[in-house]
Amino acid sequence: MKKDLIKFKLLQVSVDAILILAAFALAYFVRIGWYFSSDFPFDRYAVIALLTLPFTLAFMFFARTYKLSQQIWSWRHFQRIVFAAVMNVAVFMIFYYFLFRNFFSRLILIYVFAFTATLIYLWHAAFRKILQLAYQRETGVYRTLIIGTNRPAQAIVHQLTTVKSHIKPVAILDAYGSHHKEIHGVPVLGKMDKFEKVIREYEIDQIIQVDNLEQSVNLIQYALQNNIQYLMPPELLGIFQGHHSVENWEGMPFLKVQTAKRWWHKIW
Repeated sequence: MKKDLIKFKLLQVSVDAILILAAFALAYFVRIGWYFSSDFPFDRYAVIALLTLPFTLAFMFFARTYKLSQQIWSWRHFQRIVFAAVMNVAVFMIFYYFLFRNFFSRLILIYVFAFTATLIYLWHAAFRKILQLAYQRETGVYRTLIIGTNRPAQAIVHQLTTVKSHIKPVAILDAYGSHHKEIHGVPVLGKMDKFEKVIREYEIDQIIQVDNLEQSVNLIQYALQNNIQYLMPPELLGIFQGHHSVENWEGMPFLKVQTAKRWWHKIW
């Protein structure tokens, strides 16, 4: 991962930690009132919240909440955050009962859950905006070479440039040449004979191959030898999106293709 992206991710995790502690504090004062109760000491409460924090962050990493390629405004990301908020409450409850036995209010746990999920989700949405602003300055972006000028390639370039993804197309090549001079503002630079020159001049970090399947072996080998990321949409193999998944069988990864997925495929 690029150094700039690592800094952004450290920022995201640090603010998450602050917001989780803020959710605990907010839940305490909303439930108790805007004062420190002698019946339910805040210092005990704060100590358990601090003990819970690293476990909650670990659960967030485990749930892949910090994965760059995910969409923030999606049901899947919301599920991840809800899972982390539930685990946050569960670990807190276990620690508190184990150390102090008696608990002042069960309602406060509901408040902790609600404030944690809400604050983190809103922050992640704001963090996405920060990444989009960084995109305009080319800070923390993967400079990407697109292979192909067909309609799927055009759709990918349009999507990446529209949403201001950290994956930024900067150049396009086509094995057979193309009548396009540019696609959505990204220059089409010619055929594959210019491949290595484009890699050097445009400081390419990532290759996305959308056409010219016969070039895939050479592209993958080049990417591996030069520490460049390589991506390929399933359509290049004739697989429609939604019909594929990567699964491990006996420790070996396989690309699985099947008909329309059912709800139970996600849990079984």
